[in-house]
Amino acid sequence: MRLLLARKRLKMLVGLITSHLWYIRRPLNVYLAVTNRCNLKCYYCYGDYSERGDWPEFTTEELLSLIDDLSRAGTFLLQLQGGEPLLRDDIDLLVERVNRRGMICDMITNGLLIEKKIETVKKLDSICISLDGRREINDRNRGPGTFDRIVKSIELTCGVGIPTRINAVLTDETEPEDLQFLAELSRKQGALLNFSLSFEYEPLREGGPTHHFDVSDDRVRGFLGQILRLQAEGYPLQFSEKAHEIALKWPFSYQKRMATPSEVPAGFKYPKCYHGDYVVFIDADGSVYPCCNFWGKPKYNIRRDGLKASLEGVSREGCEACYILSYLDRNLLLGMKPNILWHYARKALRELR
Repeated sequence: MRLLLARKRLKMLVGLITSHLWYIRRPLNVYLAVTNRCNLKCYYCYGDYSERGDWPEFTTEELLSLIDDLSRAGTFLLQLQGGEPLLRDDIDLLVERVNRRGMICDMITNGLLIEKKIETVKKLDSICISLDGRREINDRNRGPGTFDRIVKSIELTCGVGIPTRINAVLTDETEPEDLQFLAELSRKQGALLNFSLSFEYEPLREGGPTHHFDVSDDRVRGFLGQILRLQAEGYPLQFSEKAHEIALKWPFSYQKRMATPSEVPAGFKYPKCYHGDYVVFIDADGSVYPCCNFWGKPKYNIRRDGLKASLEGVSREGCEACYILSYLDRNLLLGMKPNILWHYARKALRELR
């Protein structure tokens, strides 16, 4: 299975090189929410999936057709997400179709249904499971009793050889011990670890919930400093040291997530953004975004406008810089920075052992 994943990654690298050489704009990486439903109510979720009970779901036929169309459009990596993707009764069919199309099939999940859907999960090329820290902070964020179930799922996926990532959302209640615990758990299980910084967002519809994440700038920098120390100590962090360093040097308050080139001070060096050009997010209502910074304000919807027009029209609208760790790292990789390519090549080689 891991040799097949290596071949898919090599194929994607060739596609990326071709896109750069010929200035081709195409959705190399697509993050597809396949359901509006979720079995958790994480208070910081910008998708508001727990509030979407009356939103129409994609049919099986719509999603199978969309997977085919994305493959033809040049997608090499397709991440199935939600909501909670394992809630779909047809998730096995969707995973098989992605595999049949030769794309990397990744999934992000809260982990609660992994044991029940393990035969489907085994067909994934990789998986990302959400865990926010030790039992107290995780269960406060995600719900009582979720910690033990999530840890069991991580042990299960790592145990059957699925390349596994652990993602933790950092909030004002996260403590240094939570980061240390996650780093040690990742090392023990042979998983990669990444972190997401929680942020304030707008509700997706009028009257929806509002959240304010009052995480001080000093606290964010403290998180980033500790992450860099964990990386220097050899813990298996997914994102590159460079991505964490850029986020640490963010020249604004962390309440400001987006910046145009004219706003950025001359001394701040940031990677070119490829979101909207090589990266697209498709929400479970059909809305198309370059990234979550634009969540709730879609200009295009595949149900209304079609996939082709949506992919051609989606835009960053002048945004060129942010501090979101996954985006920084992805842009460094898509920009083919040699040290970042080597960072991920080393991780891929370790997976083959």
